[in-house]
Amino acid sequence: MNTTSFKLIPFAAEMQGELALYSLHGQLSMAENTLQITFQLEGELAKLRIAHSSGPPLRQDLLWQATCLEFFLAAAGNSDYWEYNLSPAGHWNVYHLEGYRQGLAEEPAYKQLPFSVMGDDKQLSLSLTCALPPALASHRAAEGIEVGVSAVLQSSNGELAYWAVAHPGSEPDFHHRSGFCLKFA
Repeated sequence: MNTTSFKLIPFAAEMQGELALYSLHGQLSMAENTLQITFQLEGELAKLRIAHSSGPPLRQDLLWQATCLEFFLAAAGNSDYWEYNLSPAGHWNVYHLEGYRQGLAEEPAYKQLPFSVMGDDKQLSLSLTCALPPALASHRAAEGIEVGVSAVLQSSNGELAYWAVAHPGSEPDFHHRSGFCLKFA
């Protein structure tokens, strides 16, 4: 199993004030065609809007408009990629994109994406284990996989802050391929 740790940082314009009081980090592993990711958010969570489970987990759009933990997968050298959105309430979605922000479509390989969320007023942990999309799994051995890990945090006043392992552009942009800086062979 190939494992790496990651630490997310807020976009430069957001590094002031209350956001400096949070830590967002985790671990990502790949073995065969299975991915495991764990996010750890620490800080004064009462100052964030974090959705709590209110029924069965559903596939939903626009999860990134509130607190949402995300990651992106791509075969090295290919223009298409996958976007995973995970809400602390248990809602989720996985999209396949044909190129940079082009051809967005729900990935049909997933009918559900069960993950666990645990936490208290100081820490939230989200863990997911899932199979890679079949089209990506077929490229893994030949080209390797590039991963971008990111998150949107919504403050109690409704403002959104954008966190990622890297922010390669002048604006927050999780789709920017230079942000897919974790590599797996």
